[in-house]
Amino acid sequence: MKGLDRRRVVSVWAAAIASLPLLAAGSQAPVPPGPAIVITEPVEGGAVTGEVRLTVVVTPPKTAVTDVTMSIDGRELCALTRAPWQCAWDAGRDMREHHLRVVATLADGQRLVANRRTAGVDVNESIDVAAVQVPVIVTDAKGRFVKGLKKDAFTLLENGKRQRIDTLIDDALPLELIASVDISASMEGAMPQVQAAVKRLLSRLRQGDTTTLLGFNETIFVLAEREQDPALRDAAVDGLVPWGGTAFYDATVRSLELVSQKAGRRGVIIFSDGDDRHSVGRRDDSLRRIEEGQVVVYTVGFGEGASEQFRGTLKAFAEASGGRAFFPRRPEDLEAAFASIFDELSHQYILSFVPDGPADGGWRTLEVTAKCDGCRVRAREGYRAAER
Repeated sequence: MKGLDRRRVVSVWAAAIASLPLLAAGSQAPVPPGPAIVITEPVEGGAVTGEVRLTVVVTPPKTAVTDVTMSIDGRELCALTRAPWQCAWDAGRDMREHHLRVVATLADGQRLVANRRTAGVDVNESIDVAAVQVPVIVTDAKGRFVKGLKKDAFTLLENGKRQRIDTLIDDALPLELIASVDISASMEGAMPQVQAAVKRLLSRLRQGDTTTLLGFNETIFVLAEREQDPALRDAAVDGLVPWGGTAFYDATVRSLELVSQKAGRRGVIIFSDGDDRHSVGRRDDSLRRIEEGQVVVYTVGFGEGASEQFRGTLKAFAEASGGRAFFPRRPEDLEAAFASIFDELSHQYILSFVPDGPADGGWRTLEVTAKCDGCRVRAREGYRAAER
């Protein structure tokens, strides 16, 4: 790696430290530069029940900290003003997934954020997994979004057989947005305008909406996870520093992994300006993950750098989920593309049904219609019933 690229690595580490993956005790984890907050208990991905101790450390040890706030699943658990930074928590008897968020305020006003998720399965989550969620967009003859439809206005067919729609979710529920931005070296000239466009996109989010922001080149950086604070979202966008190559397929899979498994309005935006030359995974594997997923994916191919083959991939990935692909040529065209995507995400209906028969990995067709004058419905044409 060239010297310039090394300096850029440091810049990304400094911005992304709050969400870098942590290793178990005794492992050799990389030590990032600058102040950082590190969650030591509970471990990433571990299951928790009963009385649990939450523990964080701030590095370097002499960093001046004024307070540390810990939250569980969006609810503040404790606020501490002095070390040790520990808090007791009753995780309950059920082995459920939880999201831990820690914010440390430094004496100079800087804020550090760390996120951690625990694993778990309970009866309610098993029901959510069994149900298939189908994002749907409904427009009238003039292309305007149709709002206010009820469950009985829709008809859903799987493999030609009508299914009972169990639930309908509309725009009353919060939106979970996953935004993945290409930070390869070819983005250097356009990055300031890209950052501005992403910030304007995130400024449209409502209170309660969340953002997970990824930057990717040949590595993937989680800069914010399910973040609701506008200032912290903007700070994460400022951490997008271009260097290296492009691993688009790996970033696609990682984006889908970060989507919550609970029912709700969810969307993934993946932005890239060039062909994938560094992914470990393959195109077909990434496409299969989209087919197995239950979230709408929008792809944005920027500029002139992408080949026709890669543009075809972007289109295939989006359409497999019921989303769309956009190909803005100039930085000033980005805002219009992002605005169109956000408008669609803001007017989603999410239909859910429990399919017949066990999941066998096979392809199942979907057809959705709505009873309203001149309505046009866009939804994914099918899904792969992945074994779980």
